[in-house]
Amino acid sequence: KRKMKNTTDLRDELIAVFSDLKKRKIDVGSAKTMVAVTNSILKSASVEADYNKFLGNKDEINFLRTPKDKG
Repeated sequence: KRKMKNTTDLRDELIAVFSDLKKRKIDVGSAKTMVAVTNSILKSASVEADYNKFLGNKDEINFLRTPKDKG
């Protein structure tokens, strides 16, 4: 399995989950669990961004960077 490095990878993984669900390769419960974990990951990144904003930090959050950003 490949490592999820950023939101682009996360989105690609969710698209694969949706595809697998439609093809009945995974059950609804598993898909719901994956979506819940995804929401936790995104909430964590959001909290980190809010914290940086509160402190006035300009630090980048690597997970929010996409391959296009690295240009």
